[in-house]
Amino acid sequence: MSELTAILAVALFGALAAFVIRRIRELQMEVRALGDRVRELTVRLDAAEQDAAGALARADVAESVLLDKGVADEDDLEAARARTGGDGGYVRGRDGELH
Repeated sequence: MSELTAILAVALFGALAAFVIRRIRELQMEVRALGDRVRELTVRLDAAEQDAAGALARADVAESVLLDKGVADEDDLEAARARTGGDGGYVRGRDGELH
């Protein structure tokens, strides 16, 4: 009886070990997939930040041209910002970190 119990215990341990190993491999694959997704999102976020910075630079140039040409004054620009919702949530001088 003791020998049969030992064989069953070894078989059960082997089955459990196989299950655990398979589960660990599945989780490793999920972690790799999530890492790939994070890298993809990081690239997309960097591109969006560059686009936003470019748009801000173009807006600053446009404002300067309007002011230099005398087409608009500071009050006109402030009124335009107020009509369009301000600066779109952009805060000059912020550290660039996501909050």
